Amino acid sequence: MPLYEFRCETCGARFDKLFRSSAETAGTPECPACHGRNVRRLISAPAVLTSDGAGKSTAADEEPKRPTMELFGRKELNEALRAREKAGYDE
Repeated sequence: MPLYEFRCETCGARFDKLFRSSAETAGTPECPACHGRNVRRLISAPAVLTSDGAGKSTAADEEPKRPTMELFGRKELNEALRAREKAGYDE
């Protein structure tokens, strides 16, 4: 089931919408704040599954809490990844 994030172009509200199937994604959802249909789908971070080292898959949300970062461009992402490596998160 796809989960998409939207922003209303009329009132600026941000909201998530879970679709039961990918066929439902063709329609435009209604803004829960102003009930308008002038909404734009945003690019969101995907959910990632990782392995705990013993071959057991775990959701990335279940890993130890790490500092959260905002979404940003490729240059900033590469800088953040380098800083993360230096801090020892990837060991």
